[in-house]
Amino acid sequence: MLKCLGLTLPLCALITGCQTTSKQNACDGFAPLRPKLETTVYILQNDRPFANGVAAHNRMLRSLGCGK
Repeated sequence: MLKCLGLTLPLCALITGCQTTSKQNACDGFAPLRPKLETTVYILQNDRPFANGVAAHNRMLRSLGCGK
């Protein structure tokens, strides 16, 4: 038990040293989906649920202020 506690402190110190100090942005890792016109027409005709998902994704990013 004492051996386990002895390893805990160095591991915690190691983990805290890996934290980032930069500010996180809600838009990090996300980009608006902007397919070409031909692709948009094809998706609208053949996969309406996917087209709705793309539109919802873009609306969410717009509401967060992303993709300007």
